[in-house]
Amino acid sequence: MRVSEAGSFSVSNEKGVRRGMPFLALILVSLFWGGHAVVGKAVETQLAPLPLTVWRFTMTAVCCLPLLGRAKRILQLPSRTRWQFVLASLFWSVLYPLCYYQSLRTISPLESLLLVNTAPLLAVLFGFLVLRERLTRWEGAGIAVSFAGIVTLVALQGTGHAELIGIVFALCASASFAGYTVCSRSLFQALPLFDVLLATSVLGAVLLWIWTLVTGQLDVVAGALATLNQAGWMQLMYIVLIVSTAAYALYGYGLRRLPAAVSSALTFYPQVVFAAVIEWVWLGIVPAVVTWVGAAFILGGTVLMRIRRRPSQAPSDGCGQSARAE
Repeated sequence: MRVSEAGSFSVSNEKGVRRGMPFLALILVSLFWGGHAVVGKAVETQLAPLPLTVWRFTMTAVCCLPLLGRAKRILQLPSRTRWQFVLASLFWSVLYPLCYYQSLRTISPLESLLLVNTAPLLAVLFGFLVLRERLTRWEGAGIAVSFAGIVTLVALQGTGHAELIGIVFALCASASFAGYTVCSRSLFQALPLFDVLLATSVLGAVLLWIWTLVTGQLDVVAGALATLNQAGWMQLMYIVLIVSTAAYALYGYGLRRLPAAVSSALTFYPQVVFAAVIEWVWLGIVPAVVTWVGAAFILGGTVLMRIRRRPSQAPSDGCGQSARAE
C-alpha cells in the first residue's frame, strides 16, 4: 500500500513538474526579452545601432543553420508567399531593431520597452485600416487608454526624463513591429514558428548587408567587432544566443502547450517588471513616477483590449497572429 502511494505521489509530482515547465519557459522568455532593452543600451556604448543590428541578425542566421533543412519547403512556397517573407523580414529584422536601438540612445530601457510594447495595439489598428478587420468596442477602448499612456510618457520630455527624439524612434519601432505582425499573420497561420524564424533571420541578414552596402557603411560595420571588449562581446552574445535564439525556442515550446491568451500574458506583462529591476540594479536608473503612470495606462489598455475577443478569431501568439511551433 505504501509502495502504491509512493508510486502514485511520484507520478503525480512528475505530472505537476511537466505541467509547470511551459509556464517556466514563458516566464524565462519574458525575463530574457525584458532584459534585452537594458543589455541593448549597455552594448551601445561600443556598437552603434546599425552594426549592432547587422551582426545580431547575421549571427542569428548562423545559429539557425540546424534549421536549414526547412529551407527547401520554404523555397517551394508560392512567389507571393516568398515576397511576403521579404516584407516581413524588412519590418522585423531591419526597421524594427534599427529604430528600437536608436531609441535606447536617448531614453531609458523601461520607457523604450513600454512604447515598443504598444505594437499589439497598433497591429489591431493596422488590421482595421489595411485589412478592414472589424474593430470591437473593447479593442477601440484599449487603444484609446494605451494612447493616454503614450501621451503621459511624451510628457516626460518636459521634466527632463527623456528626449522626444527617442520617443519618436520607439514609436517607429512599435509601428514597424505592428507592420510585421499584420503582414506575417498568414505566414504564422500556415507555417511552423521556426520556419518563419529561419526565413526572416536569413532574409533579414541579407537585407541588412544590402542596406550597409547602399549607404556606404560597409567598412564601419565590418570593423565594428574589432573594437569590442570582453563585456561588449558578452552583451552581444546575450542578444544573439539568448534573445534571438534561445528565447524563441522556449517561446515555441510554451506556445504549443498553453492557450494563446496565457502565453501572451506570461511573455508580455512581466517584461516591464523585469526591465525595471534590471535597469535599476545594472544601470542605476530608478523609474520615475510618471513612467509607472504611463505603464499603467499602456498595460491597462492592452488588458482592456483582450477582455472580450471574438470567438471566431484564431488563437494568437500575443501580437494578433496565430503561430505554430515544431
